[in-house]
Amino acid sequence: MPLRTAFLDRIRAAVRDTVDDRLSWDALLAPTDDRAIFAAQAGRTREQRMVLLGRLMEQAAPLNLQVHACATLAEAAECIAALARAGEPEFHDRKSLILHEHPLLRALPLDARPELAGIPCHWTSVDDPRGRDHTLAAFVGITVADWGIAESATLVQLTRPGRPRSTSLVPSIHIALLPLPHLVADLAEAYALIRRAPGSDSLVLISGPSKTADIEACMVLGAHGPRAVHLIVLTGPSLAAGPGFPVARTSRRGY
Repeated sequence: MPLRTAFLDRIRAAVRDTVDDRLSWDALLAPTDDRAIFAAQAGRTREQRMVLLGRLMEQAAPLNLQVHACATLAEAAECIAALARAGEPEFHDRKSLILHEHPLLRALPLDARPELAGIPCHWTSVDDPRGRDHTLAAFVGITVADWGIAESATLVQLTRPGRPRSTSLVPSIHIALLPLPHLVADLAEAYALIRRAPGSDSLVLISGPSKTADIEACMVLGAHGPRAVHLIVLTGPSLAAGPGFPVARTSRRGY
């Protein structure tokens, strides 16, 4: 704390911030009490979460974020297979998929989908020396979002070993899975969870595909990232394990 406050004091001096009624650094940097937020999240019913899903779908439409509700992993695998079969690669002749090393994705019955016959599936394992090459060659990247924010239709993905940012940024199509209990109401709820998320040093906030209208105000999708983003929300009761919201504590690699 002393080093941080000294650094901030230098910034205030450099910008000639001389306002006398500024809060002290101790007050500004004090741990945030998020207990009320965590209690609200933990007590949310399935019906309330479905209302949040409806709100997310409304916000997603103008952002070109395509939302699919699937009750089972088999339905999710069917959805992924259909999207992979219908899509066409932009930069390669062959189709391939790259998936985050995540237990939920490992549980997907993708091998049973005939639509994926002949389409290689690769994983972002930290032990695979060809992981970068597989990512660059893939036209579909598949991840699991840590949380979804209903009010802005935003996905939150933390970067961890075996779950790099590149999976959601490099392929032309990004497909993210999200268990319904990991859908939160707003940014304040999301940041309360992010502040206490272990094992990550960076994150990506995703609200639809990459786009720009810099040239003649003409919207172009896929400018600096995927041209299409799909969110598969897992709504089934068997997938209703919650995200383990804290209720009393106030205690963060990829290519």
